[in-house]
Amino acid sequence: MRPTVTFVFLLIICSSIYGQSTNDLLNLLIANKSITQQQADSIRADYAISQQTNQPEKRLLIDFEFRPRTEYRNGYAVLRNDTTTAAFFTNQRSRLSINYSYNNRFILQFSMQDLRIWGQQDPRSVLASLQVFEAWAEPFITDKFSIRIGRQRLVYDNQRLFAENDWRLSGAAHDALNFRYNSPRVSAELAFANNQSSERYFGTDFTPAGFTSYKYLAVNYLKYTINKSTILTFLNSADAFQKKENPEEMNIRYTLGGRFEYQKGNLYGTIASYYQGGKNSNGKDLSAWYFQPELRLITSKGLVGRLGAEFFSGTGNIPTEVDRSFVPLYGVAHRFNGSMDLIVRFPNDVGGSGLINPYLFIIQPLLKKFEIRSDFHTFHLQTDYYVSDNKVSRYLGFENDWLLSFKPNSVTKIDLGFSYMIPTESFEAVKGSGNASLTCYWGYLSLTFRPNLFTTRFK
Repeated sequence: MRPTVTFVFLLIICSSIYGQSTNDLLNLLIANKSITQQQADSIRADYAISQQTNQPEKRLLIDFEFRPRTEYRNGYAVLRNDTTTAAFFTNQRSRLSINYSYNNRFILQFSMQDLRIWGQQDPRSVLASLQVFEAWAEPFITDKFSIRIGRQRLVYDNQRLFAENDWRLSGAAHDALNFRYNSPRVSAELAFANNQSSERYFGTDFTPAGFTSYKYLAVNYLKYTINKSTILTFLNSADAFQKKENPEEMNIRYTLGGRFEYQKGNLYGTIASYYQGGKNSNGKDLSAWYFQPELRLITSKGLVGRLGAEFFSGTGNIPTEVDRSFVPLYGVAHRFNGSMDLIVRFPNDVGGSGLINPYLFIIQPLLKKFEIRSDFHTFHLQTDYYVSDNKVSRYLGFENDWLLSFKPNSVTKIDLGFSYMIPTESFEAVKGSGNASLTCYWGYLSLTFRPNLFTTRFK
C-alpha cells in the first residue's frame, strides 16, 4: 500500500474509534480528490479484512451428561451380618454444562445437575431438586496466567488428595479463588477457599448444617516436566477447622509432598510421598505420612499391568499424645482402595491403625470397543489394633474387582462391574460391625452418555 493510502487507512481506523463513519470519511476524501475511487475501494477491502482479523474469537459449548447406574449391594461400604439383606436400586445424574470463552481473555463455566434415586421423589411434588455443580469465571491476565473465581473442581496429580470424585453421584467442587499458570513445561495453581454458613454482621463462626467441612483452605500445586521421560509434582496444602470452644481460633493441618514419575518406552514408574503435621480437626498434634510406589507395564498387545502399594501411617487404638493417622484429604478412594468402598473414611474405616494396601491392576482391551479390567487388593493394618488388650491380626481381607466396559461410540460408555471381598475377623473388629464369615458382594450396570449438544465459534 502506497504511503498516501497507508495514511488514509490509519486515519480511518482512528476515526472509527471516535465514532466517525468510515464511508463518510472516504467519500469526503474522494470529493476533495485526496484519493481516487479505486483507492477508496481498496481501503474499504483492507479495512474490512483488518476488522475481521482483529476481532476476538468467541466460543460457546453446551454439554450434557446422563448417567443412570443400577446397583446390587450386599456388603458394599458396610460389612454384611446375619440379618442384613441385599439392596437394589437405580440412581441417576443429569448434568448440563455451559462453557463460554472469549479468546484468551476469559472463560465462563456453569454446570447444574439433578441427582436422584428412582422412586425417591413423589412425582407430584413441587420441591426442586436441581443444584449448582460449577459456576466460575476465569479472566486471563496473560496468555499463560489466569484467575479462576467461584465454585470449581480442584483436581490435582492422580486425584489421591484432591479429586472431582466423579464416581460419587454428586461429584465434588470447592468455592475458591484459584491463581493458575500453564506453560509447556510448568503447570501451577494456588487456590484459596473461605467457607461461611451465611452472611454475618460479626464474627466468623462456621457451623454447617448436616455436614462437616474446612473453614479455610490453601493449596499449592506445581507440575514440572523435566524432559519427555521425567516429571516432578509438588502438592502442599493447609486446611483449617475452627475450634469448638472458640470459633475465631483454628486447628490447622498441613500436608506437604509430591510425586516423581519416570517413563521409558512401555515401562512407567512413580513414587509419591506426603507428610501431615500441625493439628487435626480436634486440636490434637498431628504427625503422619503416606507413601506410594507403583510400576506400570504396557505389552505389545495392549495389556496394562499396574503393580504397587499404598502405605498410610496409623495411630492404633491405644491413647497417644500425637495423632499419626494420615488422612487423604479430599481425594478419591474408590479407584485406589477397592471399588467396594469398604475403606474410604480415614481413619475410621481402619480403626485409626493406618493401612497397607498392595494391589495389582490388569487391564486388557478386547476387540476395538471393549475393555476388561481386574483389580486385586489385600488390606493390612499399618500398626497394631487391640481388642480387650489382645492384639489382632493386621490382615483385614482380600478384594477382587471386575469391570467390563463397552464404548459403542465417542459419547456413550456402558460399564458392568462385579466385586467381592473376603473379610477377616480383624476387619470385623476394626469396623465394629458385620460378620467376617460372610463374603461381601456388589455389582452394578452403568450407562454414561456425554454428548456435546452445541458448539459454535463466532466473531
